[in-house]
Amino acid sequence: MNAPGHGESAGSSGRIDEPFVARQKARLEEMRATLLAELDDVNEDEREWREDVQETRHDPDDLGSNLLARELDVALEKQLGQRLELVERTLEKVEEGSYGLCDATGEPIPKGRLEAVPEAIYTLEAQRRREGTP
Repeated sequence: MNAPGHGESAGSSGRIDEPFVARQKARLEEMRATLLAELDDVNEDEREWREDVQETRHDPDDLGSNLLARELDVALEKQLGQRLELVERTLEKVEEGSYGLCDATGEPIPKGRLEAVPEAIYTLEAQRRREGTP
């Protein structure tokens, strides 16, 4: 069986060819750069928040607002980190020659799904099973 990028079928939605994989790789590298920049921004916000808390006294309302903002930053940081891990895994798959094959089943991921979600590493059905959704 040939790996995608070498003429292998990508299901009924089209074929994965080397130019497609190259375009997707460029998109993924751009995503990675964007995610890293967003993580840097969140980390900078955290540093500024810690300095602010240490340098000044806040009234309870300010402290509560700052704590809520910090909780939101933590959630955002977690979400960005998970997406970055997914993009990194997908770039590994490009290098391995397995881009476009589901990590769970080995089945081809439809090209339309890859176009819409370049970091997809599962077919839609496998993704739903992993998330426990119908």
